[in-house]
Amino acid sequence: MVLLFQNEMILVQFCTIIMAKDNQRRVAKELFLQGKNQKEIARLVSVQEKTIGEWVRKFGWKEERDARLNNSKSQADSLKTLIGKLSDQRIGLIKKMDAAANDDKLDVYDDLQNKANKIADEVSKYNKALQTLDKENRISLTVYLDVMDSVFKAVQVYDTKLYMNLLDFQENHLTEISLKFR
Repeated sequence: MVLLFQNEMILVQFCTIIMAKDNQRRVAKELFLQGKNQKEIARLVSVQEKTIGEWVRKFGWKEERDARLNNSKSQADSLKTLIGKLSDQRIGLIKKMDAAANDDKLDVYDDLQNKANKIADEVSKYNKALQTLDKENRISLTVYLDVMDSVFKAVQVYDTKLYMNLLDFQENHLTEISLKFR
């Protein structure tokens, strides 16, 4: 009886260690996806830096982080920010052009106009890149539905009760998405 109790205690301790390690790994992954470096993550979750490196390689965290950081939305947001800054610069140049014209400084006016025209050309090119990015990264309804069907089938295999609880959500979500593609 005492031996059985000791074995159960060892099993409980082992399970606790495994669960703690899983929690450390989950937290480490979240920190890695947020952009923290491996040394800092190791310190924050109390594991060796080598362990973090192994997890990064074993579970594909770098590829996931790169995909998340370089997705089309972040690229589009970067282009929009750049376009906004360039537009602001051009507006500032136009105001200076007006002042130069009022002061009869035609050489300054011409120089400012050339700069404003170059910026307008850049903005046009970035707008075109933004449109191309949007067009290239738009997925079809068919592809979206295929992916969602795959996810829901995986949930069904993983946990039938969870799948059954998600049926209403699945129907509502797919209807909502289908209506967006009209």
